[in-house]
Amino acid sequence: MALKRTHLVRRRKELGHSQEDLAALVGVDRSTVIRWERAETEPQPWHRRKLATALRVSADELTALLEAASDAPDSVSLDFSRSSAAQSLTEGFSMYDLTSRRRILEGLTLLSGAALILPIRQWVALLDLDRDEPIRTEDVEGLRDVVALFRRWDDSGASGLKRKAVVGQLSAVAENVGETGDTRTRNALLPIMADLAQLAGWMAYDNGLPGAAQRYYLLALHACKEAGPAVLPLGVKVIGDMAKLSRALGNYEDSLHLAQSGLYALPRTASKHVRAELLALEAGAYARLGSGEALNAVRSAETSREVWHEAAEPTPSWMYYMDESEVDCLVANTYTQLALHAGGAAHQRHYADRAEHHTLRARHNRAEDYKRSRVLDEVRLARVRLSQREPMEAVEAATTALRLAGPVRSSIVRKRLAEFHTELVARHGDESVVREFGGRLHEQLRTRT
Repeated sequence: MALKRTHLVRRRKELGHSQEDLAALVGVDRSTVIRWERAETEPQPWHRRKLATALRVSADELTALLEAASDAPDSVSLDFSRSSAAQSLTEGFSMYDLTSRRRILEGLTLLSGAALILPIRQWVALLDLDRDEPIRTEDVEGLRDVVALFRRWDDSGASGLKRKAVVGQLSAVAENVGETGDTRTRNALLPIMADLAQLAGWMAYDNGLPGAAQRYYLLALHACKEAGPAVLPLGVKVIGDMAKLSRALGNYEDSLHLAQSGLYALPRTASKHVRAELLALEAGAYARLGSGEALNAVRSAETSREVWHEAAEPTPSWMYYMDESEVDCLVANTYTQLALHAGGAAHQRHYADRAEHHTLRARHNRAEDYKRSRVLDEVRLARVRLSQREPMEAVEAATTALRLAGPVRSSIVRKRLAEFHTELVARHGDESVVREFGGRLHEQLRTRT
């Protein structure tokens, strides 16, 4: 852990100053303020008077702020038995995120295996089903509108640019949760804190920060647990997000166990949308585990579609993206994976045909403003063509994905394109069209990193 002068940071934020603002008031560079807040350096004597004035504190109070350096919370507790951990953990880690350089966040360790799965099962076992519905107030509705705005930003493919704004709002909500003495207000804010933590986790994942993403997901689970049964579907959806993250990292067993833990926690009468996504994630994990799990993969994928069509309730705001196109693409992912690794020609053709059907339907129905999803639709189609042993058509679809990806800032998009290229080269690396595509991809990835 690194040291942080969290009291100094908090005082700056209380006055509404950014690091740039404080630097201008004191007459130093922003990098100097950053080093002060990280307890890497001490303000020089000729800066202290201006710093105290800018922070509206006495010389003695400034000394106390500077001496109160503590370990930065770069990890999140996995002990879900603590009754009121969400606020302090969220405020601590979000402040750590806001004041840390990207290279520090990239180095955060990731949990896997039993270290990850057992605490999630603990969360499921400790669910409290006797709490009242959270209240709704005018201020709470305003905060919900802010979260909706952030999610529209994410739709536009700008999550890397806007992530810090989401983290800042999360930190502010966590601070309000900690300061309020009113139980009704606290219960109203906890679901919003969970919502923001989930979104911060997704944006961190899409920005190439899996360690930070996993920590935000754990913070969201803490908030969901304290908020009570009304937020259970969001908590289970967060477990699904963790399953996606584990799958992206190649931890397919973890992904399967997480999806199954979520399905166990979710009552059958609860959100069909969440259940449908979890079943599709379970199917994808089975498909990644090899042909021996193909029947389980197909069963879960088809059940996912059935459950989706049974859904009568409105889609939750935090799951706005879960429409029929999304169901089709998740099912297509499973069939594509099965087709690429099928043991016989008959199975390969059957899986590829099913993958093509769902991919084309998702692509046709996808809304224009879902920019990142439209890029991924083309990458998915490229993989389908690859499974059908049509390298020219695969490159054509991937080239369309490259064109659409131009304005989209997303590490998920970059990773999927790179993974497709690896699969393409493994099967058709000697063909000139494949080498030409590799050159274009390398150039685009180089200019975007």
